[in-house]
Amino acid sequence: MGDGYLALLRQPSATGPPPRWDGGCGPGVTVLIPTYTAPGDRRTDTLRLCLSTVLNAAPAGGGMAVALVVVDNGLSTVDARTVGELLRACGCAYRIVTAPRVDGGRYTVAQARNAGLDYLARQPAASPLRQRWLLFLDDDTALAPHALAQLCGALHAQERAIAACPRVVPVSNLAASLRRNGHRQGAAPRPRRLPGPLRPGGYDLLSVTSHGSLVTGRTVGLLVRQDPVLYWIRERAPLFYEGTPYGSTEDMLAMAMLSRLGELWSVPGAEVADEARKTPGATRAQQFAWGYDHAWLAWALAEAGVLTPGVHALEWRAGTGWEHTSADWGPHSGFLVNPGELRLGYRMLRAIAADREVTVQMFGPRADAVRAGIREMGRVLRRWHAGAGSAQRRPRTDLPPLAARDWAGLRDGMDSLLGHLAGNAAGSLDHPPFFLYGARQPAAHPVDWSTP
Repeated sequence: MGDGYLALLRQPSATGPPPRWDGGCGPGVTVLIPTYTAPGDRRTDTLRLCLSTVLNAAPAGGGMAVALVVVDNGLSTVDARTVGELLRACGCAYRIVTAPRVDGGRYTVAQARNAGLDYLARQPAASPLRQRWLLFLDDDTALAPHALAQLCGALHAQERAIAACPRVVPVSNLAASLRRNGHRQGAAPRPRRLPGPLRPGGYDLLSVTSHGSLVTGRTVGLLVRQDPVLYWIRERAPLFYEGTPYGSTEDMLAMAMLSRLGELWSVPGAEVADEARKTPGATRAQQFAWGYDHAWLAWALAEAGVLTPGVHALEWRAGTGWEHTSADWGPHSGFLVNPGELRLGYRMLRAIAADREVTVQMFGPRADAVRAGIREMGRVLRRWHAGAGSAQRRPRTDLPPLAARDWAGLRDGMDSLLGHLAGNAAGSLDHPPFFLYGARQPAAHPVDWSTP
C-alpha cells in the first residue's frame, strides 16, 4: 500500500464545488471507536463514559439517529463481552468489527480505523449504520454536550468542507474531568478554515511537524461527510496509512487524504476531552514513537517525491516571527524545527547519552540507536549553524506566534520533548540521508485561516 498511498499526495486537491454527498439512511451520525485491552488500564470504563457523552450529545427524540461501530483492536474475552453489553444498552444500531493484526502481530489504530471504514464501505446505503455524518472517537475520549451540534453545524454551513475538527483538551482522568467541569459551555470561538498539509509544491511537512493540529486538525473528534469518504475508500485507497514503523502519525496523512476531497475546518467551540498518558515514562515512550515516525515520514515522503528537496528549517526570531530557511546539502534532505530549541534539547540528550545505563533506563532496547542518533543530530546542527547564513530565507507569516513552552504540562513537558527528539534521532539515523528534528511548537494564539 505504501508507494501507491503516498503517490496520491502528489496529485492536486479537488477544485470546484464538491458533489452534495450527504446521503445515507438519515441525518444522523455513525460513531467509529477502536478499543483494546491494556494491562492495568480499564479502557471499558472510559469507553462507557465515551458512549454516554455521545448519547447525551444526540439525545433520543432529538432528530439525530446514532449508529455505533466499535473495532475490536485486541480485546480480551472478558472485555469483549463487556463491550457487547455496553453497546446493547445504548439502544442504537451497532456493530463490533474485528481488526486484523499487522506484521509482527501488532495492533495499530490505523489498522483498526481502516477495518471499521472498510466494513462501512461494504454496507448498503440503506443500512442503519450508514448515517450522514461519521464521527471518529477513541475509547478514552468524551464529547462536550454541544460539540456534536457545533461540528454538524460547521459542515452544514461550509459547502466545500469535508471535515470539521473540535478542540481536543488533554485531561489526566476522564471521569474526574467530566465531574469537575460539568461540560461547561462558554462563548464559542468562530470556526476557521485549516490550511491543510498539501501545498502546490507538495506536502508541507515542516509546518505540519511544527504546528500540528493548527495546520491539519486531528482524528480524535473529527466529523466527516460519510458518503464521499466511503466512496474514496472503495475507489481509491484506505483513509489511514498502516505502514509507519510505530503505528503513529496516522492523523498527518489521513488529513492529507481528506483535503483531497474538500476543505478542513476547525471548530474550537466544540470540545472533546482526551485522557492523556498517566506517567512521564508513558508520555516519553509515546513521544518517542511519534518522533521516530515523523523522521521516518521525512524519508518516505521524500522517496515518494512529495517533498521539496533540500534542507529546510523553521526558526522563531523575536520581533520578526517565523522564518523558513532553505539550503542545498547535496544528497541530504532534512527538516529542522526551531534550531535554537533543538540545541537546548540536543544538549540535554547528549548529557543523558553520556551514561549508557541512564539511556537504557529511559529508552530501553533503542538506547544505542538513540546515542548514535544524538551524535548525528549534533553534526547536523553544527553544520546548519555554520552555514545557514548563505541559505535562502522567507518569512512565514501564516504561522502563529510562538508561546512559552509549559514545562509542567505532560504533552509539552520535558519528558515529552526529550522522548520526541530521541525518536527523531533514532528515526533519522535509520533512514539516511534524510532527517527530521523538532517537536511541536506551542502557539500564542491560533491564526485566522478562514480566508486563505
